[in-house]
Amino acid sequence: MKQKWIGTQIVLNNIPNNSLYKNDKLKKKLATAKETLNLDALMIWSDLNKKDLDFVKKICKDFRIKTFLWYPILADILGFKIEQEQSVETFDRLHGYGKNGCWDKLGEGKEDFLFLCPNDEENIKQIFNQYQNKIIESDFDGVFLDRIRFPSPSNGFEVLFSCFCKSCLNKFYNNYGEDLKDYRNQAKTVFKNFKTIDINYLQTCQSFSDIIIRDGLKKFYDFRKQNIYQVLKMFADKAKQMGKLVGVDLFAPSLAPLVSQDYQLLAKTCDWIKPMIYCHTSSPAGLPLELFCFIRAILDINPALNESQLIREINRIIGVDLPTQLNELLKKGVPENIIYTEMQKIKELNLPEKVDIYVGLEAVQIPEVCNIDRSILKKYLESVAKADAKGIVLSWDLLKIPDENLKLAGDILLT
Repeated sequence: MKQKWIGTQIVLNNIPNNSLYKNDKLKKKLATAKETLNLDALMIWSDLNKKDLDFVKKICKDFRIKTFLWYPILADILGFKIEQEQSVETFDRLHGYGKNGCWDKLGEGKEDFLFLCPNDEENIKQIFNQYQNKIIESDFDGVFLDRIRFPSPSNGFEVLFSCFCKSCLNKFYNNYGEDLKDYRNQAKTVFKNFKTIDINYLQTCQSFSDIIIRDGLKKFYDFRKQNIYQVLKMFADKAKQMGKLVGVDLFAPSLAPLVSQDYQLLAKTCDWIKPMIYCHTSSPAGLPLELFCFIRAILDINPALNESQLIREINRIIGVDLPTQLNELLKKGVPENIIYTEMQKIKELNLPEKVDIYVGLEAVQIPEVCNIDRSILKKYLESVAKADAKGIVLSWDLLKIPDENLKLAGDILLT
């Protein structure tokens, strides 16, 4: 196999003060990653002070590992608490979370996945200023931009029909000369229709966006895509002006339209894209959880639908076979060969050649969230080889990736 570009991510904000300096665990882990993987880049979660960031960067420089500031833009932002009433507004005036299919563990950890509306200019400006200062104070090689989207199915089905806040109403009118309230009413109708749809409705759908973008809502979802693009461009352009590389964290192509991430639009802003093709993760962005919440929501809204038939139609849309019972999806996950099918979808988009695609796949072992053993990782890497990806990002926290997984990845990717 031709040698791949290899990156990984790290979260250090859970380490007690000064312990970074009192032991050499971090240095040993990075040394192992460099030795086994010839690691190219490390994405560092932004919630560290300058002293700690400089300490980590110094280690990376010694090992010739490029560093990227890993920065979330619209949710779980450093130094900016998003209150629920500030988050996106659904057609029925819910904020942040919906009622149907919402993941029952949302808000239990340090990340609450409450998404700020991308049209909230005042708060976006405050976040942008913090981001700009962070880049200035620490000389990274690049930035890695995350949470650049609308909420996903794990936030609840209703949030897929957002946002209708005052900022959106004003901007939509300025852009199109139309009242967004009319689209709010259409969204209400589309949502209400899910109570009575039959399997024939789903059989006409070729994508997830076909399922929800119905009855004249296309302009509303085009508006959403532009909203995400404009915010990302603002943050990416600033990094580029400072001579930094720009990477972006995106949903897997099949699910990206649900959160208004348009690969062709967003590719204009960056140097590389990491599609999150997480097959065994029970947390937001993980395919098992997002698909589970999406399917669960439709069945809750419309109990008359047959679960097995619905799953068969979802299989057809994504191009792999899920477990036949919904309750098995979080246990068994999604077949690893979805990496190949998702990468084919990216190739069909004909993105600019200068934009590299680095597959994001899990390599961590985190109880009740994700447990990647050697057999799963081997299947992942075989799919990466078949897809002929330029590189991978072993996700999503180096400190939770077993050394044996690093070694296996190196043995396969460096030969």
